[in-house]
Formats: sequence, C-alpha cells, structure tokens
Amino acid sequence: MFSYNSEPGRSPAACGTASSLAMQLLLFLLLFPSLGQGVPQCPKACNCTLPVNGTSATCGPLDSFPRGLPVDTTYVFIEYTNLSQLSSDTLKGLPNLKELHLAGNRIDNLSSQLLTLTPTLKVLDLTGNNLSELPSGLFRNSAALHSLVLKGNRLQTLKADWLEGLVALNWLDVSANQLQRLPPDLLLNLTALHILDLSDNMLLELPRNLLKGLPNLERLHLEGNQLKTLAKGTFSVTPHLCYLFLQGNRLSNLPSSIFSTLGELDMIDLSNNSLAQVPDGLLDKMGQMRVGFDLSENPWKCDEKLCGLYHWLLNNQDRMFFKSKTRCDSPEDQAGQMLLEVAKKTVCPKQ
Repeated sequence: MFSYNSEPGRSPAACGTASSLAMQLLLFLLLFPSLGQGVPQCPKACNCTLPVNGTSATCGPLDSFPRGLPVDTTYVFIEYTNLSQLSSDTLKGLPNLKELHLAGNRIDNLSSQLLTLTPTLKVLDLTGNNLSELPSGLFRNSAALHSLVLKGNRLQTLKADWLEGLVALNWLDVSANQLQRLPPDLLLNLTALHILDLSDNMLLELPRNLLKGLPNLERLHLEGNQLKTLAKGTFSVTPHLCYLFLQGNRLSNLPSSIFSTLGELDMIDLSNNSLAQVPDGLLDKMGQMRVGFDLSENPWKCDEKLCGLYHWLLNNQDRMFFKSKTRCDSPEDQAGQMLLEVAKKTVCPKQ
C-alpha cells in the first residue's frame, strides 16, 4: 500500500497541490507524447523540427543525401546546395514522407526505384536541376502524388511512360525547359490534373489531342513558347478551363471556334503575339471574364475586318487590361491609336 510522508514544515494542502500538479503534468505528457520527446535525432547537416504530423528536416550544405533521418520524417527540404546523386535506396527508412523539396541542386538522373518505398509522397519539387530525362516507372508507386514540379531542368521531350502512375496528380509544372514537341498521348491518364504549366519552353505546336483526358483542367500556362497557331478543337476537351495564358508566342492565325467551348473562362492573355486580324466571333462564346483579358502588344490592323472584335471589346471594355498598350499597327492613318478608341468611333454593321 502506497504511503506518503510529508516533509517537515509542509502543510497537507501544499502537498496536495504538488501532487495535483504532478498528475496534471503526467496527463499532459500522455496526451501529447511528442512534446516529451524533445527534438528528434537528426543528421549533423540537418535541422529537424517536430510539428504535429511528424518530423520536418531542412538540410545543407551537402553533396549527398543525409542518412539517419527520423523514421517519422514527413517533410524534407534540401535546396540550393550541391546534391547531385539520388540512389535507389536514398529514401529507404522514410515510409511516411509526404513532401520532398530538392530545388536548386545538380541532380542529373533519377533511379526508377527512388520512390518505391514512399507511397504517401504528395509533393515532389525538382526545380532547377540538370535532368534531361526521367526513368520509366519512376511513379509506379506514387498514387498519392498531387504536385510534381520539374521547372528549370534540361528536358527536351516528355514521354507518357515517364508519368505513368500519377493518378492523383493535381499540378504538373514542366516550365522553363527545352521542350519543342510533345506526344499526343502524353497526358491521357492524368484525369485529376487541375494545373498544367508548359510555359517558357520552345514549343512549336500543340498536338490537337494533347489535352484529351484532362476534363478537370482549370489553369493552363502556354506563355513564352513559339506557337504560331492552335489546332481546331484543342480546348474542346477542357470545358472547365478558367485561366488560359498564351502571351509571348508567335500566334498570327487562330481558328474561329478555338475558344468556343470555354464557357467558364475567367481570364485569357493573348498579349505579345503576332495577331493583326482575328475571325469574327473568336471571343464571343468565352466565359464572363470575371478577371479580365489582355490583347496588348499585337500588330493590330484596324480596318473593317476587325468589326467583330470591336463589337466584343465595347461590350467587355471594363475587363480589358493595358488599354493604352493595345494599339493599332496599321493602316497608316490608324497606326499608334488605341484599339479601343478606334472601336468606339468605327461605324460597323450591327452584330
């Protein structure tokens, strides 16, 4: 039977208070055991913290992946250092890993087995490395991955089998690479994709069926490429597209129905292209443009053939960006005038 002998001079009330506090502390540690464990054991080059859902490790500078990370590690940040190699067993012992951030390193190849033991991985950021290809089967065990960032690598092409297994992918960023052409079936199985970034590459054309299989796509970045036109029906399979970025290409000719299925579009950017004329009705069936649109920095030929565009502009001028930079390039008597002002004073047949 437990007996308690109070110290001389301590009242029973004080003893009771001390006992109560001890019990409260014990109960607190039982409810929040991680707080009693302190900072987890961590490799020398890393700083480990213990948020609610596992260890977060930030490591560097180093030139190889650290060994001995805590088994409950969920977030790893090794960015802007000299990491160059990732072997097939690099992530062994990290079964709970959810985010892997490796931006700004010198990684030039990946093992097809790299992600085999990380089935809970949700975010993989490989921005600014030296990758020129991906191994087939890399994502075969990555059903949970929802964000894949490959921005700023050396990819000249992409292959469908590189992306096989990404059934939950929500965001794919392959911007700022060296892509010139893409296979038509590249994205066929990425049905969960909401954001696709192909900007700042060297794309000369888009396959007509490239976006087939992306019924949930909401945001598409194609800016900063070398596109001269778009195939009829390119966007017919993306009815929920809200943001479309086409600025900084070489677009000079567009099919009249190219945007006709984009009834939910909130924003389109066609600035800095080679558009002089557009077919009547080109923009008529797009969404309400709740964010706005940009037609600036194009060589507009402001004659009667633009009457369809004039009419649309007058009805949507309150959502027009950079009005002062959207000017006529020809004919000579209109050159330099703001497109919107020409639209206001031009007498066109009623639409």
